[in-house]
Amino acid sequence: MNPLPSAASSPNDGYDDRTLLLYLIPSFIAMAWLSSRASWFWNHQEELSFGWIVLLLCIFLFWETWSQRPVAQLRISWISLSLGFLGMLLLFVFQIYQAALGLKPAALAGLALGVMMISAANLHFVFGRPGLGKCLFPYAFLLIAMPMPSIVQGVVVNGLQQEVAFVTVELLALLGVPADLSGSIIHLPSGPIGVDEACSGIRSLQSTLMATLFIGFLTLKGLVFRLSLCVAGILLSILGNLVRVFFLSYRAHMHGLEAVETGHDAAGWSILLFTLTGVSLLAWLLNQFQLTINRDSKADGGKA
Repeated sequence: MNPLPSAASSPNDGYDDRTLLLYLIPSFIAMAWLSSRASWFWNHQEELSFGWIVLLLCIFLFWETWSQRPVAQLRISWISLSLGFLGMLLLFVFQIYQAALGLKPAALAGLALGVMMISAANLHFVFGRPGLGKCLFPYAFLLIAMPMPSIVQGVVVNGLQQEVAFVTVELLALLGVPADLSGSIIHLPSGPIGVDEACSGIRSLQSTLMATLFIGFLTLKGLVFRLSLCVAGILLSILGNLVRVFFLSYRAHMHGLEAVETGHDAAGWSILLFTLTGVSLLAWLLNQFQLTINRDSKADGGKA
């Protein structure tokens, strides 16, 4: 982690680093409070145990963007006031919801949205509109570690389970393997194989989303390139998980259901390595393409 940027690398706005960090204390407190609320899920739900890593990455991303921050304005505007008011209103409403029904994913999602709006209001007060574009991402990155509301998770997980199971059955049929589909359960001659939540690929999808957003923010410039990496990473994750389920299903047909247990972990780690390698390669290719475009633009500008 880099030390605090020197005054020479900071914008010439008359404010030193410590002064501006003091002005950002409201957003830091809001993020710390949200992290304390989310920590229960990070400690008790295996699929969200990476939340502590995401929190550390948020701090790292903030540190990396600090030297590129815009010129400080320290001006109250209707945008900062509106964002702050709406954020406080959301916190009030979902605190009541939490008191009545407990800390459920839906309540935490509302609290997270309120915290993001308060943080955005604080950034807009300190840096104006440019501050939202430059400095808000390290705050919003924490949303990856928030649990999905039950309705959303049900749609995403069930959709992935059924689609993965359907495509797997079709691929098995192409190889002459008799297989029937019932919901998300694949019926083979050797027995049924259930595509459960873990096999749906939701964990791989979350990890890939975290990796693509993090790598894209650090290595790529421009929303188009970053979104391209994110979408490509998601597709790569889905493809990798499909290959895993197909491999295990074919293995079960050839060697019996016991072979699924022996090959499950190895297949999972192999697909994770495949996905991370693919994401890294895609990021490198997009970065090279971006550099080529920038060089050509500068060359054309010099000729003109």
